[in-house]
Amino acid sequence: MKIILPLVLFAAFTASGAATNFVPFALVGQTFSHDPSTILRDGENYFSFNTGPGIRTKSSPDLIHWTNGPAVFSQPPAWAKSVAPGFDGFIWAPDVVRVNGIFFLYYSVSAFGKQTSAIGLTTNATLDFAATNFLWHDAGMVIQSTNGDAFNTIDPSAFLDADGKLWLAFGSYWKGIFLTELDPLTGRRVATNSPIINLAWNRSIEAACLTRHEKFYYLFVNWGQCCKGTNSTYEVRVGRSEKITGPYRDRDGGDLATGGGSPFLASSGRFIGPGHIGIVDDGSTNGLTQFSYHYYDAETRGRSRLAIGKMDWADGWPVAVSDERVTTNDWKLVWADEFNTNGAPDPANWNYEHGFVRNHEQQWYQEENAFCTNGLLVIEARREPKPNPIFSASSGDWKKSRAQIDYTSASLTTRKRHEFTYGKFEMRARIDTRPGSWPAFWTLGATPHIGWPEGGEIDIMEFYNGTVLANFGYSLDQKIKWNTVRKPIAELGGEAWSREFHIWTMTWDEKKFELRLDGALMNQFELADADNADEGNPFRRPEYIILNQAIGGDSGGDPAQTVFPIRFEVDWVRVYQRSR
Repeated sequence: MKIILPLVLFAAFTASGAATNFVPFALVGQTFSHDPSTILRDGENYFSFNTGPGIRTKSSPDLIHWTNGPAVFSQPPAWAKSVAPGFDGFIWAPDVVRVNGIFFLYYSVSAFGKQTSAIGLTTNATLDFAATNFLWHDAGMVIQSTNGDAFNTIDPSAFLDADGKLWLAFGSYWKGIFLTELDPLTGRRVATNSPIINLAWNRSIEAACLTRHEKFYYLFVNWGQCCKGTNSTYEVRVGRSEKITGPYRDRDGGDLATGGGSPFLASSGRFIGPGHIGIVDDGSTNGLTQFSYHYYDAETRGRSRLAIGKMDWADGWPVAVSDERVTTNDWKLVWADEFNTNGAPDPANWNYEHGFVRNHEQQWYQEENAFCTNGLLVIEARREPKPNPIFSASSGDWKKSRAQIDYTSASLTTRKRHEFTYGKFEMRARIDTRPGSWPAFWTLGATPHIGWPEGGEIDIMEFYNGTVLANFGYSLDQKIKWNTVRKPIAELGGEAWSREFHIWTMTWDEKKFELRLDGALMNQFELADADNADEGNPFRRPEYIILNQAIGGDSGGDPAQTVFPIRFEVDWVRVYQRSR
């Protein structure tokens, strides 16, 4: 699909043409990766393979949220050590292609700086780890290099052409990038002496990627050095040819085989040393629109991460296009928590509420019920009886008159950490919709000395008693005034809906609010309707965010028959504001 130019902000380019402020998608979950493969979709998930012991694997339902899977090999291939004496079990730079319904996974065995290398092949009928027919079958060595050869057999890039022919590009340093034809039935070379064609050369070159768009074949390569963290000098170059065997020429007509190559992607901000381009194959038949690569993250001391970007085609050449969520329509990401670390939530982002707080709810809020794991913030309500530390038998205060705590949970807020006036607020989360559960993603007024309800309340997501709500509340004539929309879970999809993650969004500007669920408008409110509110319009002042999982109380229902724990799982929270 071609990107509509007025709707996106193209990356800036250096004089040589490399993108210098390209912004990839904001990935979440387990994103550390090196030398990512082509990304293939199989069933409901996407799969990526990466350098590591036994070949590391990752999967994602949407190309954004990534989870590690099992290694391809529990033990290194038995033949590998004999052809690559320095091989230590760390398998490099895999690539995967689907041929006649079978997945061919190519990989390289070698040692750093050595030419005694080989590319192997393993096959599988499925990439789904849970499938009953999931099993890798190693097919052994495909091609080998030894000292004195023109090439080094690492960094395979497999490409299935429209005519059914299968090709393998490979190479690192020495005399560059090479190409050989494979048998689509076996995945091995069409003959042991089949031609090996030189496609590209540079003094420091590797990580080829072949693809096709319309009438041209495109060859992406890396120049520079990898594997040095933020000192890495990787950059991506590209050339094209009307024949897969070349010659590949850059924008200026230079031959890649003699050092040519047009810049495509370079270091930018935290994204250092981008490299090892792969193609996102989602099963469509109409060219590529997205690509994967790795970069060395300046914000995590140079660790390599998976990245996914989008490219447009301008005059027959690929152009990297920045993440629309960051740049489109003048929105700029100003704050986010992706919950990518394990353990306690980031204290720079979150405060906590403590004890019994509001609405006669049955849970006691405590910090230990909130934790991050596998890229999620989990707010866990537990049936956890214990004495109420503020109990007073003579008190008429509902918080103190309870001798026992029956449930514990957590409530996190950005109060005095991050407060916002206007913007786009988003959360991706999965909520527990069983009886007694009362989760919420909401905001309260942050203005000192103005409490609730005068400070205003926006319930971007609230759930109780089988219903999702989207609410605005404020004080008018010393009475609480509500604008509320309710949507029964049964209308959204029932239990199946409750098992899935969903995105809640609030957009808020000087004129109005809009609250959306998975892109569908739930509720809206004109700010002018609150201009005469007590203490003035609360919705023209800063608000802070709250994430909490309440139990029972005035609206949450009876949790007595519910099996605990109840979990509110948050994938990310993001806040955008207009860039101008």
